[in-house]
Amino acid sequence: MVVFEELINNITNNINSSIETNSGSPVIFTALCIKETGSTRRELRRLYSQMVSPNGLTPQIEDLINYTSNRNEIIDIFKQFNPKFNRIYGKTFLEKEPEIEQFKETAFKKPLIYSGHPYYCPNGWRRYSLLIDNFKFNKDWPVAYHGTASKNLINILHEGLRPSEQKKGKHCAVFGDGFYFSPSIEYAEIKKSKTKGFYIQTVLQCRVKPETFKIRRETLLSDKSKQIDPNFKNSELEWLIPKDYITLLNISKSLNNSSKNDERFFIISGIMARLTKEDPKDLKMNFKNRYQIFDVLKYFSQINAITR
Repeated sequence: MVVFEELINNITNNINSSIETNSGSPVIFTALCIKETGSTRRELRRLYSQMVSPNGLTPQIEDLINYTSNRNEIIDIFKQFNPKFNRIYGKTFLEKEPEIEQFKETAFKKPLIYSGHPYYCPNGWRRYSLLIDNFKFNKDWPVAYHGTASKNLINILHEGLRPSEQKKGKHCAVFGDGFYFSPSIEYAEIKKSKTKGFYIQTVLQCRVKPETFKIRRETLLSDKSKQIDPNFKNSELEWLIPKDYITLLNISKSLNNSSKNDERFFIISGIMARLTKEDPKDLKMNFKNRYQIFDVLKYFSQINAITR
């Protein structure tokens, strides 16, 4: 038994707490942060009862303390959410949609246009909305997406999105160092992780300042005759804000908080989440009867309870 791995699973799963966000609305979270102090003590007692040697236990306790010390930091991160604008897009196919009261059902057949760029309804996805200061200055910015693994969300919300950099031997930052986005959620969501038989996908929904980005072709297809998203040409699937263009902007230290005079080139407006039982690459574009959507922040505790 890997004791530390089990410990981390126990203290990061089955969270049932409510936090008052800066927007004045409660946000329910059940994962990505640790349990209350009483539960932490119970986990420590359980470790001791397993007769783990002191040498083996010490680093685990140190790591647990580090997790505990980060609790307030994590709570501050969750205060950035703005549940008033949580959305669930398009039709889902569950008999009972989990936590539906936290989301407003939203659908639109025709694309919305922001600064000349279309925004298509991201059918089948949920958005956990973030609190944005002075949104009136960004409301006309085009919508774009940045794919990331769910394990990276806390770091991104705490430290900001870092620019992609070219690395020898790796397929990344093909068009140079900078911030990469896509107007297509289907292109951005290629990253996935598999846990307990489910595929989890998370995508950052962003607003990108007009005329700051360069439009580039897709870089992932081996068969260039295929079209990734019927709403977009393959030649316009990557948007790049070059790193050199924003050298003077310390974007990693300021996520969405700014004053009128701050110069920002993009903002993160929400976290998009989708969970499927089958490999996402096998899903059809209309998603009909092909997937199930769950609350990504409650899914971990539900699956953990079933498999115990």
